[in-house]
Amino acid sequence: MPLNRRGAQVAEPKNIRREFVEAADAGHMVMQLCELQTMITVVDAPNFLALYASQQDISQRPDLCAEDEEENIDSERKVVDLLVEQIECADHIIMNKRDRCGADDMERLHGVLTTLNPTAAVLAAEWGKVPLETVLAPRSGVGRIAAADDEDDLREALRAAKKPRGTDADATPCTDSACAHSHGDGHVHGHGHSHSHSHEGSRQTTTSAAQRFGITSFVYARRRPFHPQRLMQVIMYLPVKVDPSTGDLIDAWDFPSAEASPKGEEGAAMKAIIRSKGFVWIANQHRSAQYWSHAGRYFELRALGLWWAATALDTWPDGGAGASGEVGKIAGDFALPGDAAEEWGDRRQEVVFIGVGMDKAAICAFMDTCLLTDDEMALYRTQVSPRPRPDIAPSPYAPAPSARAHPLAIPSSPGQGYAA
Repeated sequence: MPLNRRGAQVAEPKNIRREFVEAADAGHMVMQLCELQTMITVVDAPNFLALYASQQDISQRPDLCAEDEEENIDSERKVVDLLVEQIECADHIIMNKRDRCGADDMERLHGVLTTLNPTAAVLAAEWGKVPLETVLAPRSGVGRIAAADDEDDLREALRAAKKPRGTDADATPCTDSACAHSHGDGHVHGHGHSHSHSHEGSRQTTTSAAQRFGITSFVYARRRPFHPQRLMQVIMYLPVKVDPSTGDLIDAWDFPSAEASPKGEEGAAMKAIIRSKGFVWIANQHRSAQYWSHAGRYFELRALGLWWAATALDTWPDGGAGASGEVGKIAGDFALPGDAAEEWGDRRQEVVFIGVGMDKAAICAFMDTCLLTDDEMALYRTQVSPRPRPDIAPSPYAPAPSARAHPLAIPSSPGQGYAA
């Protein structure tokens, strides 16, 4: 018999999912009697887009989370940040209150939701009434989201943005030599390393509803680090500027539409982005992967952990064994032999952009201005000069410096890819 676990107060589905994983890892006896099968999110259809454009904290909107009027929610988390987590971490999304929305509004919302979460089943409802056999039983086995983790969520977003559903008329293969080229499917390791694979630097994704309303996504991928100051200048084109004296957001921003997409002003192309997330390589953080997360008027850039190229081989999954499927995924994220970026291992830029009426070329051009120039790259190379370290594998395509053979021992120049 299915049991329903409803999120209390601030419903953070990733935490709920993590609790089940930790209970299973700890061998908790309750996991002998139950499993997490399906994650369900109910959307307030007539108010979703307005909430998405909000700059409010959860504590400012107790009506969204509190069980009663007296309850105080102490959270500085932004409403939009919670919204995207609830959408992206769901096997089923229920667009509730459809009786209070027009057909065009419902179709537009459907396009937004299916682009934010391309694997979820999206249903329309009134008073939350949906067929229980649809939402309480996964289509086959355990639902994808319920069985996934944070790494899988990003991996799926990358995969979906690179492999269009419906039409790929707008797909544009990457011809930029600085772009990331590798192979296999996306992979992101739990220490916050970026591991994803594509033969194209950017490719747009559309569905029928999304196409009608100009909602698209693409992946920006490069194998050259960002200059930190220039990156900050581009980030400021997002509607996330803060008044230093008050801490309040000062940018005006409404959920964009294809008909009224911002044009003319400098950086206008960045205002069409509603969601972006992924991993970035910053020149002053050579060993550490940074996680980029933006939604509406919320932005976060934080360190997650070391790139695989900066880690000891014996700390890789399965001890770095060549027969391991996980090691194979990691190896696929390294630059190929002969690639100009081979010396940098798996360091790369890989960010999914989702927006309405986006100018992909303009957004990529803005991001490219952040990349180190050739002269800066030469200086960067001297500052982080690769040099042999016996505990770190230079590349999955080079022999390991230890007596134990590397899982993909293909001859390469010695000392390659070591972090300083």
